[in-house]
Amino acid sequence: MNFLTTAAAALIRVGLPTAVLVNLVACAPATERAGVPPAPIALRWLDPAFLPERQCHRPVPAEHLASYLPRASLTMTIPGIQSVTVDRERGCLAVVVDDVGTGRLAELIIRGVSVPRSAVLLLLASPERG
Repeated sequence: MNFLTTAAAALIRVGLPTAVLVNLVACAPATERAGVPPAPIALRWLDPAFLPERQCHRPVPAEHLASYLPRASLTMTIPGIQSVTVDRERGCLAVVVDDVGTGRLAELIIRGVSVPRSAVLLLLASPERG
């Protein structure tokens, strides 16, 4: 019996500080850029179409965006695409979609009409619950 109480006391002494440390690390503020929303999680995996490294990071010149807009507007034929606009603040084409599947399809169409993926920011109309 003495062994069990000693083992339990040792576990509490080691476990409590470890739990506090893990909690602090897990709850640390994110260091991601505020302009790009995080990728939605579907079935425990981040969706690749919405990964931050695939989203627009640098402003694209306005004349390039103007030439990309008519081609990217082709995605408006897909049900579930809410808008395709030029986001002058970010310097990107903003494509707002209803769900993750529509975002994947929009990405394929954008790639098919030769719009660089680095000029497009895919956004979900409302964040999904995973």
